[in-house]
Amino acid sequence: MKKTDKVYMTEKTTTAQLEKIASGHYILKGQLNFETVPELWEKHKISLFTDETDVLDIDLSQLERSDSSGLALLVEWYREAEQEGKQITFLNLPEQMYEIARISGLNEILPLAEKPEK
Repeated sequence: MKKTDKVYMTEKTTTAQLEKIASGHYILKGQLNFETVPELWEKHKISLFTDETDVLDIDLSQLERSDSSGLALLVEWYREAEQEGKQITFLNLPEQMYEIARISGLNEILPLAEKPEK
């Protein structure tokens, strides 16, 4: 007798959102992955760097999850900020994301604040 099991998988839709809290202050929410990062970059590449202030703070405390593409997004935002003459700081990185940055050496390059506690 052969038993067969059917497994039904549902596609989970992930999202990422950058919300402006005040001039120069933003909060990143959701999940950063290969699906969400390109859309987030396209949606905010102009508005983020045309903010009226020269100092940008991006709070990642409400980020649920990130893979290496999320870190690549931070690198791109950092590059763009430098090109536009703006200072950018990434606050409250999730521990998982900070570890990826640490292992790759990006924690020494990116302007990170509030190292996550273990």
